[in-house]
Amino acid sequence: MRPRPFRSVLDAIRGHGLTPGELRERARLAYAHGQAFLAQLYLDEAEAQEVVLRLRPCGLCGGTGRVADDIPCWRCDPGLSRAWVEVRRDA
Repeated sequence: MRPRPFRSVLDAIRGHGLTPGELRERARLAYAHGQAFLAQLYLDEAEAQEVVLRLRPCGLCGGTGRVADDIPCWRCDPGLSRAWVEVRRDA
């Protein structure tokens, strides 16, 4: 019989395919049950996933910051991604 390959706790956490929010919730529950080490692993994995999501290139411009040569990407540009507020003046 062949021995199973070693599977760490971190491999098991990643195998569940949880979102960063779900990982933070599990960390809160683990900490409430006195499992500080497991809670820290959940928090570290949530932070790592959030970093990967931030570094992933934009689907619209591919991370270049421009949709075309002269059109800035409205998802990446912080000035353009803010919600527009329409101001009406009474006549």
